[in-house]
Amino acid sequence: MMGHRLFAVLVRASVAVATIDAHLARPMRHLLRSGAIDGYRLGGQVTGAWNPDYNPAADPANWRTCGACDGTTRSGDVACAVCAEAVQAGRRPGTVVPWSCTDWARYPGDIVALPRLLHPGWRFPRGRTPIAWVDLAGVVWLGTDEAVLTGTDTGHLPPRLRRVLDDLRIGRRDPDPGRSAPRTRPRPADLVTPWRYSGRAQPQGARFNPAEWSVAVVDAHS
Repeated sequence: MMGHRLFAVLVRASVAVATIDAHLARPMRHLLRSGAIDGYRLGGQVTGAWNPDYNPAADPANWRTCGACDGTTRSGDVACAVCAEAVQAGRRPGTVVPWSCTDWARYPGDIVALPRLLHPGWRFPRGRTPIAWVDLAGVVWLGTDEAVLTGTDTGHLPPRLRRVLDDLRIGRRDPDPGRSAPRTRPRPADLVTPWRYSGRAQPQGARFNPAEWSVAVVDAHS
């Protein structure tokens, strides 16, 4: 049985849904190669996870013309049973919503500006806390998977994620180590997967600017 898990993946603020795949490829690559996950996509089964007001079924971008009646709402002399609930559900007559999340339109709200997560009052919706943080410095498992699975997740920022965000702000974690110079004092390896952490720091004088980054809501499945 396929399992779906919510990963928070750091991407550039300039990324949009049309270009997200290219920006997710690098940080997610080794998770795929190592077999930690089988695949991933923006949103997927967790589409709209961080916006409780969003319902994929109520998004007109996900409405499709009913294939049973070609949108006419009639099947012979009777009402089409396939799209009969469209109006009651708030959709246009003669439309249906794809049953599979792989056919849902990508939701721009699944790319969240990093400063929102840095706000002192930020909370994830209950049950929607990520189980892992991923950037080009590595993957940090947040220790939240059991709470999410058992329905006891409160949405409060996990301590490990708080540490990651603090490290980013003060320059102790480099989100793009490929552009950096070597460092002399490596981070402890207790939380960061060794094959991903680069042991590099930001160039001298460089400052981490949260406004230049966003966080993608990623459905990672295995």
